[in-house]
Amino acid sequence: MQDTERGVGVLKNAKKPLWITLLLVTVIIGIGVYLILSGALVKPTSGRLARLTEAPEFDRLDWQWKREAEILRIYESGAYTIDTPLVLLDPFDMNPLSALVIYESSTEGTLTIQVEGLSANGGLTYEVISKSPRSEAPIVGLYPGSDNRVMLSVRYKDGTENRSEIRIKTPPLPVDFQTYQTLTTKPELMEPGWTLMIACFSHSYTCVIDPNGMVRGYFSNTEMAHGTSIVTLKNGRLLVTGDEYRQVPYHKTKLWEINWLGKIFREYAVPNGVHHDMQELPNGDILAVSNHKEMFQTGTREDVVILIDRETGLVKQAYDFRNILDERREPVHHFHPNILNPPNRDWMHMNAALFDERDDNILVSSPIQSMIAKINARTSEIIWILGPHEGYEGEFQRFRSFLLTPLGDAFEWFWCQHAPEILPDLDGNPDTLDLLVFDNGQNRSFSSETAVPPSENYSRAVHYRIDEKSKTVQQLWQYGKELGSAYYASFLGDVDDLKKTGNRLITFGGQLYTNDQSCEDIVSGVFGQTVTRSRIIEVTPAGETVYEIAVRENAYTLSAETYQAGRISFSDIGKTWSPLSETAAQRMGEPEMCVPTREIAPPLFFTKRMSADFSKFYREGNRLIIDGQLRYDNKSYLIGRAYIVFRSQDNVAIFPSYGGMNGRFFSSVDLSAVDEGEYLISIAGVVREGNDAANGKMRSGHFSTPYKITIPTDIKKVEKGKE
Repeated sequence: MQDTERGVGVLKNAKKPLWITLLLVTVIIGIGVYLILSGALVKPTSGRLARLTEAPEFDRLDWQWKREAEILRIYESGAYTIDTPLVLLDPFDMNPLSALVIYESSTEGTLTIQVEGLSANGGLTYEVISKSPRSEAPIVGLYPGSDNRVMLSVRYKDGTENRSEIRIKTPPLPVDFQTYQTLTTKPELMEPGWTLMIACFSHSYTCVIDPNGMVRGYFSNTEMAHGTSIVTLKNGRLLVTGDEYRQVPYHKTKLWEINWLGKIFREYAVPNGVHHDMQELPNGDILAVSNHKEMFQTGTREDVVILIDRETGLVKQAYDFRNILDERREPVHHFHPNILNPPNRDWMHMNAALFDERDDNILVSSPIQSMIAKINARTSEIIWILGPHEGYEGEFQRFRSFLLTPLGDAFEWFWCQHAPEILPDLDGNPDTLDLLVFDNGQNRSFSSETAVPPSENYSRAVHYRIDEKSKTVQQLWQYGKELGSAYYASFLGDVDDLKKTGNRLITFGGQLYTNDQSCEDIVSGVFGQTVTRSRIIEVTPAGETVYEIAVRENAYTLSAETYQAGRISFSDIGKTWSPLSETAAQRMGEPEMCVPTREIAPPLFFTKRMSADFSKFYREGNRLIIDGQLRYDNKSYLIGRAYIVFRSQDNVAIFPSYGGMNGRFFSSVDLSAVDEGEYLISIAGVVREGNDAANGKMRSGHFSTPYKITIPTDIKKVEKGKE
């Protein structure tokens, strides 16, 4: 009996700690749930915030202004004459083959600058105004990796002259610079000037080459002046894309008005983004190929033309081609990445917009649709459509009345074309329009069943004459078909009519190769993973080749594409300069802004499996610019989405980002939408396995960045004061 009672007591004593354990576990779980749900695990403490780095501030226009003041301090600390001038190589950290020369001058005059050529036809001569009491002269056209000899000769207003010689030593080209091989050069038959080579992607360089194929200037910042035409403005300056983040993958939200030293005079912020093409109109406004301002909500891209007011930088008109054409029409092409259920579809891939000064209407080019369309600029109504007649059956029958009828046995359509150019009136007939087009020739078919393989295909330049009254079109000239598949360019390309000689400069811009065999893998080429080459040829009207350059890859890069090429002159370089610290660069337009969202709830804990690599993370006034690539378990995924989370001890604000391929995300965060305080910055991200944007297995995470940001109470007032 005693043993039985002792056993019962032992059981009672054993059960007592079990209940206590269960109670403790329940309490601990409850505390954990409370901590998670309250956000305590991610709420920044004063200690955590103290360990973070304030997001760095960078404003290129402000940097340039300070740089100009710095240059003047250097100048004022010495005694510089034309015999011993101050020489600053690459003064704005933009073009390593440029320099700025400054010297004291008692009177004004004309300065002649001669950059000595290392071979015949390699010299460069131009004039600038020598001012008083300080003369500043931009030097361009230097050779890379050389001790350049530059002669300065000034003729003063009183008739006296002064000459001097300076030496400017330059660094070699970067090791990953694409290579140029001169195959033919006949300077006596060529259009005067040097050749501007516009790269498309950030693993290539935009540069200018001389008649011998030598690089004589380039933009070291590969985030600018890429993938979009470079316009020489009436004032002699260049209009190029700026270096804010790239949207999918060559749209830029800033334009710069610059010179060849890289000095910025105006910055235009364009929330729609600009890509492929832009044009200065007779009144100075800018016509550009763009996107819908809410393109990530519309679900399409590259289907809008915008008109930018030159004086304000604001978009004053937009032409949305979803409302003009039909986004459901889809010929076979190779522009799309292999993504199922994409959140944003490129159905048009508009690559040019032209203003027709004869009637003030607009032409646009869609390579996916193999179509050049003219619309009424006032009503947006279609006037005509130039392109193959396939694919206009059934629900697309309504467009057949706009199709131009081809005439002549020698006629051939273009396919997936680039760079249409309106030519001068060549026949004196007001009813006709002459058009020059680069015909890439991709597939040469509306359907995959009859597509021509790259090994049998060709690209060419072609001249059409359109009779707008009779709605007919003739082919007057072509060059390239006879070259065969060796010159086939699946994408990119250009053809320019050269005004002085009548020659044509043709860019076979995107020649793709796998195992040295021509291929169509455009997406891989875009990411620099497939060999991409280009050929530039200048031909006479009779078809004689007077200039040919082969652009090739090297051991450090597979990318040698050329988006467009053009012949330029440096004769007006002096007009593109303004004295240092005289006028600050103007900031114009409307910057792209991401505002707070409620698409997701504030994340409640951090995970270690999600992370990101950042290429940009800086504050510019009341914006935070972020450009990064999501990683999960240190791997990148094709499809991803990220949200920027700001969390203080009292507030949370979440901003969406835009998504690119391979997990890339980018955002311009509107800091004026955030309450005052000190904020930890974290990223909530999602990636999907495979290539299905809607159904791929989803992996999510939330991680803290090493940055914080402090929002002052008067941020809007501060920004207004800066303006």
